Amino acid sequence: MMPCRLIVMRHGERIDDLFPEWIRKSTISGSYQAFDLNMPLALPDLKRPFKHYEDDTIISEMGYILAEMVGRGLLINKSIPDVIYTSPALRCVQTAHSVLKGMDKEDKIKIRIEPTLFEFTDLHPSGQPKFATPEELYDAKFNIDTDYVPLTTMDNIWKMNETVEMYSKRVQNLLKRLATTKEWSQRTDGALILVVGHASTVDLAIGAFRKPPRAVLARELINHGAKFPYCCTAIIDRLDDDRWLYNESALPPITYMNFSSKINRDFAMRERIAT
Repeated sequence: MMPCRLIVMRHGERIDDLFPEWIRKSTISGSYQAFDLNMPLALPDLKRPFKHYEDDTIISEMGYILAEMVGRGLLINKSIPDVIYTSPALRCVQTAHSVLKGMDKEDKIKIRIEPTLFEFTDLHPSGQPKFATPEELYDAKFNIDTDYVPLTTMDNIWKMNETVEMYSKRVQNLLKRLATTKEWSQRTDGALILVVGHASTVDLAIGAFRKPPRAVLARELINHGAKFPYCCTAIIDRLDDDRWLYNESALPPITYMNFSSKINRDFAMRERIAT
């Protein structure tokens, strides 16, 4: 069934934003030990050296909680996804899993790892991160669709030496493809697809379905996370005439103390023609 709704969200709070030296400080004894209650008590059950977490970080406990709240909101809103596509970044996979946990659906809905959703490669000057494979993630108790064949590989993406324009097209072409790909669904109005990515993923999703469409510029990636906070969501609905519309009121943001997951509307709705 053709999708009727795309739900595009940013991952939860990344732990290295809070504790830049978290790996060194938490592994002094030779094994992981949390030194703050906003850190998970244990790392994911992945057979990987600590060094791999430097470029493929985890989310904090608050990251888990906010993602579960998004899942609960989608459940109440009758917007349970039929399938989830996520960036291969571990923080995105963890966020997707937590959203499903908030719905009590972590064993029922599959997560598809799609390298095309990974963020702009220039944000990683030290080189390509070493991601866990779908099989390794499945063995670590994430409900991964190991039969899914992604559109490309991280190796292919890294070989491209992409520009911001190429990155915008990479993500937006995928989102438009997902919007026209039939998925199995029990719903009568169409399938629901959840996409978990990065701050720029949400921005590009909003821009992809505007008339005319809008991409991102290199300078706009600076401080992008402040405009598209952790666990922010953009819900884009298919109308009766098959146009797609960003539905700003479909899911309320999460607000506490000095934080809100609300998207910066003025920035998100800026005008520009995609190249």
